Amino acid sequence: MRTQCASDGHFWQRLSSLQTSIEAATRLANTFGFRTSVFVAMQPLEMDGRTLEGGGQLIRVALCISALIGRAVKIDNIRGNRSGGGGLKAQHLACVKWLAHACNAHVDGAEKGSKTLLFNPDTNRAGLSPAFKKNTIHGRAVYLCKLEIGTAGSTGLALQAILPFVLFSRFPTQDPVQLTVSGGTNVSGSPSFEYVKYVLVPTLERIGLPPATIELQKRGWSHGGSNIGSYVLVMQPRKEMVLPAFELQQIEPESLQSLSHLRVIFLGPKHCHEEFKSYFNWRTESQKSPWPDEADMELVCEDSGHDKRLYLFMAATIPWPPSSADSHSTQRKQYVLGADYLYDKKITKHERAIKEMVDRVSSKMRSKWESGSQIDEHMRDQLIIFQALAKGTSQIQDAEEPSLHARTAEWVAKKMLGVQFDVEGNCEGNGFGACDDDLQAKFETVKIS
Repeated sequence: MRTQCASDGHFWQRLSSLQTSIEAATRLANTFGFRTSVFVAMQPLEMDGRTLEGGGQLIRVALCISALIGRAVKIDNIRGNRSGGGGLKAQHLACVKWLAHACNAHVDGAEKGSKTLLFNPDTNRAGLSPAFKKNTIHGRAVYLCKLEIGTAGSTGLALQAILPFVLFSRFPTQDPVQLTVSGGTNVSGSPSFEYVKYVLVPTLERIGLPPATIELQKRGWSHGGSNIGSYVLVMQPRKEMVLPAFELQQIEPESLQSLSHLRVIFLGPKHCHEEFKSYFNWRTESQKSPWPDEADMELVCEDSGHDKRLYLFMAATIPWPPSSADSHSTQRKQYVLGADYLYDKKITKHERAIKEMVDRVSSKMRSKWESGSQIDEHMRDQLIIFQALAKGTSQIQDAEEPSLHARTAEWVAKKMLGVQFDVEGNCEGNGFGACDDDLQAKFETVKIS
């Protein structure tokens, strides 16, 4: 299958200038081998924000794809399945404004509480996106960009809208991108800073994206009085614009390997640290396998600064079965699973809360390891867009059924990119970023009737 250089906008520039009918545009798209469900309609693609999960996932994925391919979208009933009436919140609005600036989009409805949004990217843009500014830091050139939510809204969720756009953007030179994100770093119901650093970033590298580093500047909490935090994500340049297809297959029970490393991070008031260490050590010793020896376990306790702030995170590194065939063995020698819990109940006794947290996160981690899945409950819905944009058939196998968030992301990708997801977790992506050398010649020879 062939696609256009969507980031350059050449296809849309010429298609718009031809002033053809929808039927003629369909013939043109078919001639080039494009998925007509993606590139034909000149009117905004309309979506009902109450579809499936009916929350922010639909908005984040739809706007990111819209900004990448230059396709206008109109979303009604935004977050219509949420309590409190739905509408755009600060985190969603920050994503809307950032992506609009990045692709010179015309936007209607970009205000807090808005339930209808029209997002119309500029298809005539060329060159470096205005979201990035080239600068020199410590003697090295870097492309700078910044996302500011303005509240303790989830930075982890905001990345779902911003990160794919950054990773699939074209840059004039092979210099890294430095993204500064400010908002909530430890927020209920969303990926934490720890999850982004120790699970998301390594997983993206495993599927073929460039390595990245991430450093925390300040924590931002939704508990114990909300406050704004920030971190800096530095991504190395991509050598190839097209992401190859990838596979994250489920491992058979007899091939499962024990954990080679376990990272444990507990955030809580100082007076809870010894209690946590004592109970956690007792729990891991009683469980035995698959937990690694003490030498391969890293336990960190950090003062959360407030009695109501309790957070536990675990990241397990697991070797890939040595007998498994793997064409990308240099990238897939191990995988990472994450499990966490931001305590969201009324705290009567910290001792009781700590035991509940340790039991819950440990059980979740063990269950996921035993399932043979290479992804945890949060990762699948974040990888959907990368499956859809990759070239070839990517597969993500999971012992569990796709979450409502994952199904929503699949629905958006299908509607906007024309891709399909089957029950086995397969998706033939559209090879975003690929260019045919003879594309220009083909365009010139197409006869429009």
